[in-house]
Amino acid sequence: MPYPAAHRDDHRPGPDAPTVLIVDDEVGMTQVVGDLLSQHGYLVSVASNGRLALAQLREHPVDLVLTDVMMPVMDGPELLQEMLADERCRKIPVIFMTSLPDSVPAEASADHAVLEKPFSSELLLKTIEDTVGL
Repeated sequence: MPYPAAHRDDHRPGPDAPTVLIVDDEVGMTQVVGDLLSQHGYLVSVASNGRLALAQLREHPVDLVLTDVMMPVMDGPELLQEMLADERCRKIPVIFMTSLPDSVPAEASADHAVLEKPFSSELLLKTIEDTVGL
């Protein structure tokens, strides 16, 4: 579902803006990260768990997935496994967000960035740029 940014500045997303799916069961986290990314020119959508995210990805591929690790229904590592098994989703870069970095399986953290919560806006934007050049 598209994310309605509360505040927009001169960097409003245009029709060709990069798209980011934020997957987190904490509404406050999706709002803060969504606002930040919208203000920096990204189109943002959100999902509250991996199963909902996977359904969205199959309908509307994105340029990047930012996902929490621990969530109900389907967690971040399970989401990644499902994405890798799906030809439509396997090439989408993933960044994990977690307050417990040891909870990210070694095989996932070897190939994907991990942001330890809480993280700064600057670190998030730099990690996105380093991951996909967006």
